[in-house]
Amino acid sequence: MENAVEYHFETEMSAYRFLNTVKHIDAEGLKVKFGRSDHHVSVKYRYVVGVFDSTLSTLDDLARELGGEEVA
Repeated sequence: MENAVEYHFETEMSAYRFLNTVKHIDAEGLKVKFGRSDHHVSVKYRYVVGVFDSTLSTLDDLARELGGEEVA
């Protein structure tokens, strides 16, 4: 099943750092790109059904460390 999430950051540099860091996360079908603007990063990945998937938690923690937050 595919999951998509977008994060907003205060600065373009923070968004860029997040984008480059997330590219190296081990997640099935991972796609990372800038979102609505250069302050947004869009992340898509597939999670495995039937097992605990910590990918979203990892993304949220990393975004928080870089001053970002998930947007609707």
